[in-house]
Amino acid sequence: MIWNAISAEEIEHELARRRTSGDRPPGAWACVVNVIVVTSEESAPKIARVVSDLSGRHPSRMILIISDPDEGEANLEVSLSTFCDIRRDESRVCAEQITIHAQGPPAEHLESLAGPLLIPDLPTFLWYPNATLPDPPSGMLSLAERLILDSGPAEDHEAFLRAASDLCGAGLPAVADLQWTALSPWRALVADLFTPLERAGELANITHMEVQHGPAGESQALLLAGWLASALGWRLEQTSRTDSGRKLSLSTPSGMVKVELSLHSSEIALSQISLRSEEFAFKVRASRRGEYACACTTVTRGEKVVGERTVHLCSSRVEALLSEELCLPGRDLDYEAALHKTIEMFGP
Repeated sequence: MIWNAISAEEIEHELARRRTSGDRPPGAWACVVNVIVVTSEESAPKIARVVSDLSGRHPSRMILIISDPDEGEANLEVSLSTFCDIRRDESRVCAEQITIHAQGPPAEHLESLAGPLLIPDLPTFLWYPNATLPDPPSGMLSLAERLILDSGPAEDHEAFLRAASDLCGAGLPAVADLQWTALSPWRALVADLFTPLERAGELANITHMEVQHGPAGESQALLLAGWLASALGWRLEQTSRTDSGRKLSLSTPSGMVKVELSLHSSEIALSQISLRSEEFAFKVRASRRGEYACACTTVTRGEKVVGERTVHLCSSRVEALLSEELCLPGRDLDYEAALHKTIEMFGP
């Protein structure tokens, strides 16, 4: 059902009617988070599918806002949907979705549309998909505890990451990036390379690092380098662009490390990370087997392989990454540190 004009009270009344109708158990409709999604007319069909899929995993109130401020004539349409996902134990996870299509002047004040529809005393997540950013100053930021971005599809990754860094400030919601979320298995695999006692000290002795990425993986490559630089206390000495990416020289507490980020024609966002010290070589290499991706880690000492294993990588679909983010309220200090270090690596 679509309404051209409807109040927040009427929306609440209709949702309450749907919750109590039929044979649905009341407890199944207890929402635990608010999720606001702001997207464009062009991206709306794809994002709507993502939101519907997500609704089956999280008991939440989803507010999907399709914003078209450039449309001259003012128009506001609202539609309601409810979802119930039946799990294997026959329990239900239910969610509510409010879709708001705002055109013209109403799209210039989205916070006045979304604010009254939030369930009080629940954490609120604000998602801007497809490498979009809130238009500053944006009242939408005042509604949320956590802002979720996606730097992956950005045409200019450096500019996007700089803008994301500017949003990591006092008085603003915590900032997240789905590309950082996608790095979780990579960061764990790199850390595991240095877990054995005989290799733990090699982190301080790294002299070379190379990250190979596909066209969609530049943000992940940059954030991965920023994470290691932040964690290990590396400081930028020199940076330059190359035909295939970037080269950096960084000083470390024990010397210098050369870092190279290079673009490869790979369908996987990140295809390989290599680290070398004087004694060891460490490598994590990803490949795709059917619809799934896996990673092989190898450690060599001279010509001898001293460690090797293969693991499945988590799904990199937007639905899976967003689902993970909705379980992480509050600031991610590791991400903020990696992002700020990445900005430093860009140079002035």
